[in-house]
Amino acid sequence: MARFLLDSDYDSIIKSADLAQITEGVAQNLEDAEIKAVSRMRSKLIQRYMVEIELGVMDAYDATTHYRTKERVLTGSVIDSVKEFDRWVNTTAYVVNDIVTDDDGYVYTSILGSTNKALTNTTYWSPMINIVNSNATYWDVATDSRYPLFVECVMDLALHYLYARINPRLIPDLRRERYNDGMVMLDEWESGKCTAEVLEAYTTQQGLSITYGSSRTKQSNFFY
Repeated sequence: MARFLLDSDYDSIIKSADLAQITEGVAQNLEDAEIKAVSRMRSKLIQRYMVEIELGVMDAYDATTHYRTKERVLTGSVIDSVKEFDRWVNTTAYVVNDIVTDDDGYVYTSILGSTNKALTNTTYWSPMINIVNSNATYWDVATDSRYPLFVECVMDLALHYLYARINPRLIPDLRRERYNDGMVMLDEWESGKCTAEVLEAYTTQQGLSITYGSSRTKQSNFFY
């Protein structure tokens, strides 16, 4: 089953023997806890962030898939991530080989110079399909684009759910504290008190400019 996490992610916060004990050696127990954790995060963050991408699962590369910016594929334990590209702006004059995304993050490449030509117009734009994950123009090869705090939060919530599954009254203090800390952080991301460094959701609210939330240097990423 495709997942947001890898088993190896847990090495940083729990011993493998302890993880095996609380999952009772059943992989599905861990996956179920992760699904619950991701669902909790999605419900909190979906109004502000592009959680379909940022909390998305990692499948094997598929040539027929139309990939989105920052999406990830998995080969064994190696993660390849689509590079982060700017959103299309209808007033921008694009030239051949410019790469942009639509409001949902799907990647397109200019095949003919244009202004105000929709990304669905195949005369001017080509979707990111059948571009192998070794192509460094489009892919950050062997690079994990997952936001570290999202990875940590999913693990903390999942571990809490695993311990609660065994006995809710005997959850270790550390796991209870980390779960509570994770929920506080989720509330702060949801309310806007803190900003996660991830892709922000597109909004059509008049007068509001939204940018992708990464800390990396970008070109113009503003939308009105």
